[in-house]
Amino acid sequence: MDAAAPEPARGPAAVSESLVASGAFVECVFHCPACGLGGTSLARPAALSDKACLGCGAPVIVTVLDRFARRG
Repeated sequence: MDAAAPEPARGPAAVSESLVASGAFVECVFHCPACGLGGTSLARPAALSDKACLGCGAPVIVTVLDRFARRG
């Protein structure tokens, strides 16, 4: 008898893993709660895990708006 298949990942962690695995660029909005600096960027999800504010160095809140697939 085969073991049951594991349950699929769910929630924010599953979405993050999916985006990182895709290698796609994502459009992001950054906001620093410490100093109020904000902005937008296109970045690969793997580069977002430890994003820090360019103004004060504090951790930022990142919101992903859209995903752009690789061409090729």
